[in-house]
Amino acid sequence: MPLHDTTALSGTIRHVFAHRFTIEADGQTHLADLGPKGADAFALASGLHVTLQGERRPSEIKVTRISAAGRDPVEIQHKKPHHAPGPKRADTRSDGPADPAHALAAAAAAGWTVVEAPRHKPRHFELLARRGEAAATELHVDFCGTIYKEKPAAPAKWATLA
Repeated sequence: MPLHDTTALSGTIRHVFAHRFTIEADGQTHLADLGPKGADAFALASGLHVTLQGERRPSEIKVTRISAAGRDPVEIQHKKPHHAPGPKRADTRSDGPADPAHALAAAAAAGWTVVEAPRHKPRHFELLARRGEAAATELHVDFCGTIYKEKPAAPAKWATLA
């Protein structure tokens, strides 16, 4: 779904499920999501009358602003998914198929020493790498050779670390 409609509702919270809640407005019940950080910034409670704005998704409303009487309004930024930029499949790229050499070169240029061969995924390569004496890190490198994610390597996933 490329774009989501923005909606505004005013109603009463009926049920709270961590950072999600149901709101009864205009005779209908809607599921809304504040996200974990939004729930920390705005305490939810059954029976509370709120006004919210957000993006209507097929399953819920992603709340971007919420307010209640006697409280300051809260703006909420939702984290975007962490996917590799660019096309979804390597063979649809205009400049040819995915090449692990691009991933290896990107890691070397950034000062990483690759410990295991690159693992080809549908949208990126995963590499196990180290910088100096630091702990092993899992790198996600897109097919153009850009490192877009670094995270601690899980021993269960990488045989070299077991």
